[in-house]
Amino acid sequence: PTPSRLVPRPKGPVEKQINVIFSGPASGGDSSSVRKAYARSEVGNRPAHDEDLDITFKSGGEEYPCHDDALVISIRMTNVYVKRVMTDTGSSTDILYFDVFQKLGLTDKDLVTLTSTLTGFTEDFVSPVGATVIPVTFGGEPRSKTLMVSFMVVKLPSAYNAIIGRPTLNRLKAVISTYHRLLKLPTRAGVGESGVTQENLGNII
Repeated sequence: PTPSRLVPRPKGPVEKQINVIFSGPASGGDSSSVRKAYARSEVGNRPAHDEDLDITFKSGGEEYPCHDDALVISIRMTNVYVKRVMTDTGSSTDILYFDVFQKLGLTDKDLVTLTSTLTGFTEDFVSPVGATVIPVTFGGEPRSKTLMVSFMVVKLPSAYNAIIGRPTLNRLKAVISTYHRLLKLPTRAGVGESGVTQENLGNII
């Protein structure tokens, strides 16, 4: 490489480690009823015939080549179109914020009690209000996929309406490119995608 491309390497031992943004039950919750609901959603909604699709991204012509933003998408929860949903491969839990939970028309009857807590990398703890399982659709018709997603519901201020973590991203078989600001996923009709739209840029309420 030319001298202008040389990058100095860090010296000395590793001094610290930063853990995941959220940690928590990655299998739907810590109560038996929530785990059973999660298991039913896994078996009953497992996609078929989409394993052989190639998912690729273009190497040029991106609209946002220079940025360091998180991938924020729009999804359909039940029969509501929800914007400002962050995808987070560092989260072991899918998160739904309580004000959005209410806007979806859900009530305490739709919650299952949890005893576990969410833990951040600063070792702060958050006690969820509970857990709820709702249908979520990713992508646009006809290249879309709907899963029953188990969310931990929390009462916290946030710039986002929800966080989609590893449990759902893995079930979707999603491939994320933050450079392209795009999430792609296999569907029965071909490769579907969810990306950044103008409405998702910034903290829009």
